This record gives sequence, structure tokens and C-alpha cells, in this order.
Amino acid sequence: MITEQQLESFLDLNRLQQSETQFQRIPLEAESNLFNKVRQGDYKNIQLSAFSKMENNLGRMAIDKKTGYIYLTVSAIALFSRTVIDRGVSPDEAFDLSDALLYALSRCNTIEEIHNIYQLSAVMFAKRVAGLHETPHSYQVEQACNYIGRNIFQKITLKELADYTELTETYLCHLFAKEMGISIHNYIQREKVTVACNLLEHTTRSISEISTYLGFQSQSNFAVIFRKWKQMTPSQYRKKMYREVY
Repeated sequence: MITEQQLESFLDLNRLQQSETQFQRIPLEAESNLFNKVRQGDYKNIQLSAFSKMENNLGRMAIDKKTGYIYLTVSAIALFSRTVIDRGVSPDEAFDLSDALLYALSRCNTIEEIHNIYQLSAVMFAKRVAGLHETPHSYQVEQACNYIGRNIFQKITLKELADYTELTETYLCHLFAKEMGISIHNYIQREKVTVACNLLEHTTRSISEISTYLGFQSQSNFAVIFRKWKQMTPSQYRKKMYREVY
């Protein structure tokens, strides 16, 4: 087990080596500029330098460069997620994206693939912030959408949503339809079908299992609602769209 004293010794040695090589870290201004772009949702202007251009300005984080770049990307993903939450992105959405990026990162074999995730993380988090400006909603409607997202695998009632948002059922329905352009009932259906599409595309779960998993009354009810939104049956959709996930 590494002790505090050993870490202090490593820190002293590392500082000595940095002094001998006149090591300089990436300027804080550059990091601040990147985080401002993420914070402002300016994803179109995010272009991160290749790792090869940064390697002389990165501290020694691992025995080999590849592992060090993975650590750098993990740190960036964590910081980006907190940054967009501060800007109003829901924690669930930010952490779901973080999980997906980290999973993709765990599958990377080359430095180029790692850098791609590094770039994607900045752009995709910035897009979440940009989305807030494109479709501003009231706090209560955002609450309702977040509640639906977190409980999408359960039967969701209007009473539950009204209690959660502390609004009457009638006013919540009116406010939701006004801001979202869709009724709560149809919104829940659409979101469940979206999740069903992901399961049909990327898993081998049976249609019956997916139907039960998403809280539909029956497999036939699931098929009717799925066709309503996708103009095809779940079986047809899977046949057309299924692909294995790495």
C-alpha cells in the first residue's frame, strides 16, 4: 500500500525533474477558454489540440502516455458534466452522457480513439447547454420531463407528475402542452417508444420482455403504440435497425 510519505517523495522528485526540463503546463487561459465554450454551448467552435501537441505540457500522470491520456479524458468528462449541470442541464442527462462517454473510452485501443472521445465529450456537453437556449421551458415542465425520464420503465400517472411538480393536474397539462407542443400522455408514449427503439436496435431482448420492461399493458398494446409513432411494428423495426454494439 502506498503511503502519504511515498507520495510526497514522488511529488518532490517530480518537481525536481520538471525544474530541470523547464516544464510548463498548458496555460490556464487555454483551459478557461475551453470551459467557457462548453458553458456557453458554443460547440461549433470547439476543436481540441491533438495529444501530441500537448504532451510536453502535461504532468506525469501515468507510466505510459496512453494511460495518461485516458486519465486526462476522464478528468475532462467529470469537469464538463459538472459545468453543464451548473448551467442548468439536468444531472440525470449530464451523468448519463458521462457514463456513455466513459464506457466508450474503456473500449478505446489507440491514442487517436482516446482523443476522439476527448473531443466528443467537449462537443456533446456543449450541445446540451445549447439545447437549453433553443428550447427554454419553465422549471415545472423541466421537472416533469426529468421525472418521466427517470421513471420511464414504470407506469407514470398524471397524479404522480402533478404531486412532483406541486401543480394541479389541470394546470400541469395545460402548461406542458403549451410549452412542449404535445400532451403529457403522448410525450410519455413517445419517450417509451424511443427507449424501446434503442433496446430493439442494440439488445437481443425479446419484444415481449421489452413491452413488460417499459410498463405497457400488453405486448399487443405495445405494438399498437409503437406503430403509432414509427409506422411499423417492433419486429419490423428490429429487422431493419438491429446492429451489435461493441
